[in-house]
Amino acid sequence: MKKIFCVTLCLLIILSIAGQANYSGAYGYSFPPVGDAPANEKGASGMLVLLKMDGNKYRFWLDITIGWPSYNIGETDGTVTFINDTASFDNSFEDATAPCILKFKIKEDIISINSQSTSFNCGFGNSVNADGEYTKLKTQPLLDNNWLKKEYNQSPTITIAADKATVYEDENCIHAKKQYFVKGDKLLSIAETEKTVYVEYIPSPGKFVYGWIKKTMVKETSTE
Repeated sequence: MKKIFCVTLCLLIILSIAGQANYSGAYGYSFPPVGDAPANEKGASGMLVLLKMDGNKYRFWLDITIGWPSYNIGETDGTVTFINDTASFDNSFEDATAPCILKFKIKEDIISINSQSTSFNCGFGNSVNADGEYTKLKTQPLLDNNWLKKEYNQSPTITIAADKATVYEDENCIHAKKQYFVKGDKLLSIAETEKTVYVEYIPSPGKFVYGWIKKTMVKETSTE
């Protein structure tokens, strides 16, 4: 009986450790240009960034280019949930008119992406696709709020006016999280409804705050 208990306990510990794996970080690839390219021209490259949200759910940003000679690019972002070592992104759940479906599979420090849609569906340039193996970069970029601002260079900045602005899980601000912002905090307004704003914030590397706040908590909006 004790042996069975010990084996079960060890299995639960192993499953718990596996469930706590954190894949956050930057992954990528780069190749030399194809053909007789002039000096200093670049080939195909891709960058995938993952930031852990809750559980096995991750926020991702994907930037790719086919390099010389056209330098067509592709950019998309969203959320995925890893089940064991796989995850899927399907923007049709976000009411997209053209479905962009990407399959993720992770093995050690390599994430493979297999696209199930055309470049057009994903909003990519001609001949651009997300397929490939993205290896975790040995030198990681500083994933902080300045990096986030570059990803959302068209998003306005809002300033918190209240002494304490609670962060909510839902756009109706019903389910409160154990997170809040304080007066004077400047945040990126990623999306909004009539009464609420969705924000994302990286106070320091390794931390990611996201959710909805009430517009009554906001003093001003800018595009700086």
